[in-house]
This record gives sequence, C-alpha cells and structure tokens, in this order.
Amino acid sequence: MQANPIKLLRLLGDNDTVFKIPVYQRNYEWNKEQVKQFFYDIEKIAESKFEKTHFMGTIVYVQKEIENLMTERILIDGQQRITTSILLLKAIVDYIKEDETIELNYESIYEKYLINKHASEKSRLKLNPVEKDMYAYIELMDDNRTESKIYENYNILKELLNKSDHSVENIYKAMMNINIVYISLDREENPQVIFESLNSTGLSLTQADLIRNFILMGLNYEEQTKLYKKYWIKIEEILPNNIISDYVRDFLTMKEGHAPNKSKVYDAFKNYYFEYNYNSEDILKELLIYARYYYNIRNSNTDFPEVNIHLESINSIRSTVTYPYLLEIFDDFYRDRLISESEFEDALKIIVSYIYRRNICNIPTNVLNKIFAVMPRETKKLRSKGLDYIDAIVDFLMSRTGSGIFPRDDEFKNNFLTGNMYSKSHGMSKLVLYKIEEYRHKEIVNIDDLSIEHILPQKLAAEWNIELGNQAFDIHRIYKDTIGNLTLTNYNSEMSNKSFQQKKYYYEKSNIMTTRNIAKYETWTEKDILDRGEKLFNIAKEVWKLPKDDYQNIGKERLIANEEYSIKDNVIVTGYTPKSIIFDGEKVSVNTWKAMFVQTCKYLYDLDSELFRSLLKKNNFKNILSYNKDKLRSPEEIKQGIYIQTNYSSKDILNYIIIFTEEFGISELVYFEVS
Repeated sequence: MQANPIKLLRLLGDNDTVFKIPVYQRNYEWNKEQVKQFFYDIEKIAESKFEKTHFMGTIVYVQKEIENLMTERILIDGQQRITTSILLLKAIVDYIKEDETIELNYESIYEKYLINKHASEKSRLKLNPVEKDMYAYIELMDDNRTESKIYENYNILKELLNKSDHSVENIYKAMMNINIVYISLDREENPQVIFESLNSTGLSLTQADLIRNFILMGLNYEEQTKLYKKYWIKIEEILPNNIISDYVRDFLTMKEGHAPNKSKVYDAFKNYYFEYNYNSEDILKELLIYARYYYNIRNSNTDFPEVNIHLESINSIRSTVTYPYLLEIFDDFYRDRLISESEFEDALKIIVSYIYRRNICNIPTNVLNKIFAVMPRETKKLRSKGLDYIDAIVDFLMSRTGSGIFPRDDEFKNNFLTGNMYSKSHGMSKLVLYKIEEYRHKEIVNIDDLSIEHILPQKLAAEWNIELGNQAFDIHRIYKDTIGNLTLTNYNSEMSNKSFQQKKYYYEKSNIMTTRNIAKYETWTEKDILDRGEKLFNIAKEVWKLPKDDYQNIGKERLIANEEYSIKDNVIVTGYTPKSIIFDGEKVSVNTWKAMFVQTCKYLYDLDSELFRSLLKKNNFKNILSYNKDKLRSPEEIKQGIYIQTNYSSKDILNYIIIFTEEFGISELVYFEVS
C-alpha cells in the first residue's frame, strides 16, 4: 500500500490512466448544494491570490497495469469528488471553446485530463463511471444533452463559471492548488478494511450500500462486474434501493432469530457471512432468492389469489414485523416444497388471525418483533418433535402468554363489541367491515371507494335526542364509535345527521350486504347497536378464526421457562426466578430479581454514563439512586460510587427496570427469561 499527498490535477493528469468506478458503487449523486460548495472552495483559492490550498480528502484505489502499458485505477473511495472534478474540467473546456478571447488552450486540458489521446476506444476516456451513469457521461463527452445527474451537475458548474467573479483562467489555476491524499492498494490487499476506516467527505452510505460494497469489493474488476450484473442489479430491480436495508435486516432476523439494530445491519451481515463461510456468489444467490419473496410479500403478489388476500390483510395494517417469518414460509413453499398450496394459505390465515385479533384487542405490539424473529427456529423445533407444519405454527402462537398472547374468543368479543373501532390506526374500522363483507359477499366495490358512516351520527341532532330519550348523551358517548354503529357506504355526505328513518332509505339501496341489512331494524337504540355488533362478531370470529385451542387455561398468570418476555409485558412475576436479562440480543445470566436490577443499571451506565449520572438529579430517582449509600436500604454499587436501592419486590423491580430503560430509549429492546 502506498499513501502520499498529491495535487489533484497531478493525479488526474497521469498519462495513459483510466479511473474506473466499480459496479458496486452508487451512481453519481452529488446534489446542487454539494456541487456549489465544491466550486466555492475553489473560488476561495483564487480569492487568496493562490496562496491558499484546499484539501479535498482521501482518494483510494486499487491499481494494476492493463493492455498497452495502460494503468487502471479502480476507485474504492472518492468517486463523487473525482467525477465532479472531471465535470468541472469539461465545463472549463467548453467555456473556453465558446469564448475565443480566453488564451487557455482547451485542447491541451481536454487531452491531459479527460481522455487518453492515443489509447484504444476501450480506454480512451479517463473516467469510466458506473454502468448506469456511463451513457450520460459518454453523451456529455460528445457534447450531447441527457436527463441525468451527470449533465445536470455539469450545467450547474458551467453556470457557476459564467457567474463567478473570477476568470475561468483563475478557476483553472486554482484547481492546481487542490490537494488530496491518495492511497494506492496492491491487488492482494483487502480494500474493505481501508474503506471502512475512512471518514469519507462524500454522501453517507446506507447499510445496503455497505453490504453491496462488502460483497463485491474484494473481487477483481471482471468478477465484480459479472456478479453485479448477475445478482445485485436484479435485486435492485426487484426492490427499491431504500427498501434493501430493511430487506436484509428481515433476512438476517429470519436466519439468526433476532433483529439487528437498524443502524447495525451491515455489522450483523458481516458476522453472518463469516460465521457460515459464504463466498460472494453464494450469498448473492441467497439474497436474490429471498428478494423475490420479499417483493411478493410487500406487494401481495403471488400466483395464488387466496395467498394474496392474506398478504393484503397483513400489509393493510403495515404489520411488517411478520416479514421475517413470511420469508421462511415462502422458502418452505417455493424452494423446499415442505408445504402444499393449501397449507401455504392456512399458515398465512393463522398469522392474519393472530395479528388482527391482537390489534382489535389493543394488545401492545412491541413483543411481535421478538415473536416473529424466533418463530422460524421454534417452529422447526416443534416439527422435529413430530408436529406437522400447520400444527407447529398453531402450537407456537397459541402457547404465547403475556403481551404475546393469541386472544381467545371471549377477549376478542369484548373488545370487538365495546372498543373504539373508529379511532384505530390504519383505517382499521373500514378494513374490519370490508373483510366481514368480503367473507359474506365476494362481489363488493373497491375498498378505496368506500368510507365509514356513523349510523348514530357523530353529532346528535334534535331528532336523535328525541329518538334515544333521556339516555341519549350516554348512549352516544359509549356506542358512537363502536363497530355496531359503523358501516360502509359510498354516499356518506348525503346522509350526514339525518334521522335513522331517513337513513334507512339509503341503506336499502346499498350494494353492501352488511349495510343493506341495517334497514331491517325498526329503531336504532343501544339494544340495536349491540345486536348488530353481535351479528358482526359472529362473522368476524370466522374471518379471524381461532385455531383449535389446546391451551384453554393459558393466561397472564402462567410463565413458561426459557420463554423470552418483554419487560413491558403485562405478566405477574411473583413466585418466579429470573434466568437472564437480554439487552438488544445480548443475554446476561442472573439468578435473582435484585441481580437483574443491578445488571440492568450497570448495562445502562456503560451505555451512557453521563445520562445515567443525570438521573441522580431527577426527583423520580432520588429514593433509588445516590452517591451516599447510607441513604439507601440494601444499597448496591453500580459504578464510580453510584449506589442503587435494591430492597424491592420482583414486581417493583420489573417496573423500575421499565422506568430506567425508558429514560435510555431502549425499553422495547429489553427482555427477560425465567427458569
């Protein structure tokens, strides 16, 4: 490896040299503000009468000799800066060509920095951008316009030259005072290690960018190009670039049984790659297979209509936490052929019932990340014990407790009938009614054309007060937004606050069965709302059917050994012994609730000691934390003379752990096990 300072134009002006942007690099992406800042930095050199220099950062490349004594430099870091510098030189050349009064020789600049005059056509251009930019760049060199970032930024630079207070001669001269540090790597050196250690001045890379670079960077240019075209470019065609990081995170969650932090997907991917001894092509094959599944899942797009209906149900309420396990089901169906089409449908139907019942019952969703992360591993264990595929899914979900529970019919019914369905997120009330209608009557209008109608209106008019009598206010307050009082319509505004008898005229004409049936009621009172709610529930419990329940007595009072519970689960821990506390996948063994509290505080102190110390100044913590251990009962030292009170019940300790971890914003990532 060589690392030395050098003038930018000295590097670009080397004879018989081609700068190649590897296929795994991003497109040229600098925005207008970055281009203008680049130009202003050059103007400052001119303003100083060339006494100042400007350091543009580090350029990293792998160098090798190619045919006819040409030198190929494959850019590992610095493509955005090098490309912008070349575009400015092109703008300077064209500016000079258009103004005959300028004494600079544009041909000498063109032949020194933009082309290799005597090289073959293949190596003629000094810069070879990524394939997606190459067409626009060639067109620019041939003086043609394109709709591209390449041409757009060239135009910006040309306009800046035109408006500058400095002559084009001085801008060109100022470029001679731009310094860089170049790092030239031998082919046997690992460019990834160098790349990761750099603090690049360019655009920040996404987790997907880092993963793509990691997979391809260590290969030779020809192999990079081949694998990029064969696999990665297909992944990018299947999934939008801003989705790929989420996709890889869900892929790793499925494979590893826990979800990596969104900012650490790249690190988790590298660990997975090395742990299972992948090579570049094998991991790309795997990623492409699952990317196709991911596309099918996100877009509810398979060859099976019933499967698509279930996927639409999942996506309608944005239950992306299910994606890791859905990837597993798709692979079991499409590649491993472990399940039939009907089992494929049944598996999805159970998951839909699980997440919809929970949503309607207002059960916290924080535990779902963990449940669907471990589900591939745990259902495989159950199948290894003799259960078939569907029974393993049922057994796993029906045995959940705490906030992971699969709501039984009694709980589901109570929340379905009395809950505020109208205010639920993701248009849940419309979706619930639509799915009930769809179950009974397949030929219905598009859901997007429908709206929710309150039968008993949101604001009571005089006629409704008369109809409901003395209890009108309470009936309205209690039942207005419940499912029994809601229906689907495509002419909501026409009904407004009309009386029930007037509304019946519209209901009778509706092509929606559940709306048309309302016209059969003579009145619309508390009794009628509850009656209709009950009828809707009898359909809903079939739409979101509860699997056969072998866990009739399961409830919040029974914890399962070695089951991971969120600290925010509503579970009773009295009488249980903790086994471990788990912070973002990092498991720490404990054997008492006191030890669990102490380990939590030590973890939080190590995470952010300054934030932890600040808690001593807060009233909420003055009886729990202190520098003076004599003020506390059963004090235990955390770190640096900070003591914590530990004489609490198991229930109180769990609540204090929630309070502490919420201060650090990690309560959703903390779990525990009992023995």
